[in-house]
Amino acid sequence: MTRSKINLAIVEDDKQIQSILINYFKRDEINFDAVNAYSSIEEVLTVVDNLDNFIFLLDINLQGMSGIDGIFHIKNKWSLCEIIMISVLGDSNSIFKSICAGASGYLDKDTPLGKIKEAVIALSEGGSPITPAIARKVFDYFQPSKNLTENLTKRERDVVQGLVEGLSYKLIASKLDISIDTVRKYIRSIYNKLHVNSKGELLAIYRQIP
Repeated sequence: MTRSKINLAIVEDDKQIQSILINYFKRDEINFDAVNAYSSIEEVLTVVDNLDNFIFLLDINLQGMSGIDGIFHIKNKWSLCEIIMISVLGDSNSIFKSICAGASGYLDKDTPLGKIKEAVIALSEGGSPITPAIARKVFDYFQPSKNLTENLTKRERDVVQGLVEGLSYKLIASKLDISIDTVRKYIRSIYNKLHVNSKGELLAIYRQIP
């Protein structure tokens, strides 16, 4: 089965960086369809088209509304879109706020273009792209609750570990020798037990699986 092409929205106010990203992703006509660019959250929110099926590459330090504050407004308007934060800010507080606001991934701004593309594709396939350095800061920031851990079965913990590692549903299924539909079933159960609605919220309460 052929995977659908990815629609990408780049929100970056540095014109040089924006141009580099646009040109890079537009050259890949195999994986990407629409590649839109915006300079601010305010500009994005004026868009009348439905961007629900877009993946956003969102900078934090924007002119006007910050990227972190913008996550809420973007998700409120297009609830099905996915957001990867890409920023020079690698402090734990910024990462924490982004993930809790609904971001599905977080990359350093000096991440090579090829790795950024890999992260976007991974997210489109169900992964949660976070660079190792960022992941370490996220995991160091949060302390898991034993009560939450005890609510999950061993197999559910294995699935969560896969999500924490940024694996796609397909890779989790392969690793655990189960079907993708079974992975989805476990994830729905995990979300219900932990009272979360997204992978970002899940990462926000788990540093590691004991």
